[in-house]
Amino acid sequence: MVVREFQVREGREREFEEVYGVLGGWSEFLAKKQGHVKSELRCESKADRRYRLWDFWLSHSDFERFRDEFQADLAEFGRKVEEQGLLEKEILLGSFYLDESGPEDEAGFVPA
Repeated sequence: MVVREFQVREGREREFEEVYGVLGGWSEFLAKKQGHVKSELRCESKADRRYRLWDFWLSHSDFERFRDEFQADLAEFGRKVEEQGLLEKEILLGSFYLDESGPEDEAGFVPA
């Protein structure tokens, strides 16, 4: 799982949600990529216009392969979003995987 946080420019929330929401360009971009499971966008604070995006992958290696293979496409997507002026800032909060090595009741996400 890869988690990013966005602070959206005032008045641009709807447009941002159209890009990163379930039917948006980001989901469309990832839809047929090997190992991508789903993406979830959540508004963490309407007052601060702060959102979090979770991208779920079957494995960390699937994510790394995607990132290597589509590096130019990712950069182009980022440029287009930047040109639209939707964001005040974007922060990569981290990448995590599900650790299933321990007992079932102790499984959880750990940093990748």
